[in-house]
Amino acid sequence: MPYVNRTFLPQDPYRAAPTEADRRLARSRSADFLTRAARTGHLEANIVGSRGCPYNCTFCGAAVSTNPDVAIRVREPEDIIGELDSLHGDYGVTAFRFVDDLFLGASRVITTQMAAFTRHRIGERYVWDATGRINVLDRLDNTQLELLVNNGLREVALGIESGSDRILRAMDKRINAEMTERVARRLVEHGIGMKGYFILGFPGETHEDIRATVRHIRNLWSIADSNPGDVRASVFEFRPYPGTPVWKTLTDAGHDPETLLAYADVDLTAEGADESMRQRDEFNFSVGIQFGDVPLPEVRATLATLTREQHERNHITRGTAA
Repeated sequence: MPYVNRTFLPQDPYRAAPTEADRRLARSRSADFLTRAARTGHLEANIVGSRGCPYNCTFCGAAVSTNPDVAIRVREPEDIIGELDSLHGDYGVTAFRFVDDLFLGASRVITTQMAAFTRHRIGERYVWDATGRINVLDRLDNTQLELLVNNGLREVALGIESGSDRILRAMDKRINAEMTERVARRLVEHGIGMKGYFILGFPGETHEDIRATVRHIRNLWSIADSNPGDVRASVFEFRPYPGTPVWKTLTDAGHDPETLLAYADVDLTAEGADESMRQRDEFNFSVGIQFGDVPLPEVRATLATLTREQHERNHITRGTAA
């Protein structure tokens, strides 16, 4: 298939403002494009390297049981690299974001892709971010992590979801909080950033489960504070999606499907989130149903607190105002 025609994507590629991660990379790796990016930011583009996910997280629209007609397919490494080089040649792109359901989701795929990235010296020319799985990264040794770094990995996005092992089991995540903190420490020690996604208000969630998630996020931030890589937390209010395992659980329990689909805007700024969060779609819609033990106003207040704390971290450079 031909590469995506970016003519129809007027906001992609896009110029990203320089970040502390860019400045840290410029200090740790000698490359002219990193030095320039530390001053002016990267020109970035989104790319898809694979489709489908072999896991069955109960809340996820990409769950394998939700998509029985979607075969898991991975593009050939040379084809992916050809698109990277094409975007660089046509637009000057030097940073890429793999928006797959799961790009770094299988050891064999990581091995194959990184062998090709090494042959083409991708890490000397570009940086890239990707989605991944905590349990897969937990099995990689230090040599494999260093290979990812040398091939340009800047940040990996991970579905952490909760700090409560009880809720993680209910979600069928196949991870626990201890594993996540172990993986986070190893990633940030190698200078790889980590973006964690979290869900509040999951069915059956208790006050203690939410407190465990708040503690977990703050533990991850603390781990990052003493290491070269950073940790970012993106927190969502739970909302059910048709066809997912949890959707069936909720409808079997008597929830009306039409009500579960009644998404509506939520203004979290009233709960204390920074004004700059107002337009972020991932924070501002809900079905307005309390699915766990914690009332929605408390769920949203906790979400807003964590959002505000992350926003403050985004504007602080290791204790110094940016």
